[in-house]
Amino acid sequence: MKCYTWNDINVGQWQQLMTIFGEQGNSALDLIVRPAAIIMDRTEHDLDSLTLIEINAIGKDIAFVHTAVEPRGEQYIHARGRRYRCVYDIYRMPAARYIESKVFGQDVHKELHKVAACMVMPQKRSWLFGWIDDKYDAARHSEYAEDMLHAPIPAVLGSVIFFCDVYLTLINNSRVYLVRELMKRQNLPVAEAEAFVNDLCNVMGGIIRPNGSRITSESQ
Repeated sequence: MKCYTWNDINVGQWQQLMTIFGEQGNSALDLIVRPAAIIMDRTEHDLDSLTLIEINAIGKDIAFVHTAVEPRGEQYIHARGRRYRCVYDIYRMPAARYIESKVFGQDVHKELHKVAACMVMPQKRSWLFGWIDDKYDAARHSEYAEDMLHAPIPAVLGSVIFFCDVYLTLINNSRVYLVRELMKRQNLPVAEAEAFVNDLCNVMGGIIRPNGSRITSESQ
């Protein structure tokens, strides 16, 4: 049998796994069968029909679920045949996407794919120049987020953590600019724009830990 690693797991699977390990009342058998069904794309009923020896062998093959994800920040994220460029430059992100990242960042475990969709630029193939940036269409955010669900968890998790780390530093150094952008583009009064910036910093600061794995650690 194949020994799996986090590199074999996409964001959607990771979210399901973190939900299972966050629940109370699972037996030792449940904590093999339920994750294995997600990882191996098999039904729990199918796995329940196996012998204990076979179940224990599967448990060894998926032992990685008891370890932390090793996040890695990426320049590009690939999913479902599409490529996205990660945008870490605060000045290149429209103000509306700050609001999206703040709202989705309230529950990073469940909304990781939506946070990731706020920080990427879709790309398209050009016969002359290869991959080039496409236009970011806010109306297609759910489509981008769906793609992120199918992307490898180490890449997405690492990129979101790096994104939040970079943005927290830049936002703290660019408060006046960000408040001005929110007032201009979202028609927010100054007090509301300033409160939003403070909330955004708190959300992003809550995602980051010195060891770079807050999302994973809190989900286990």
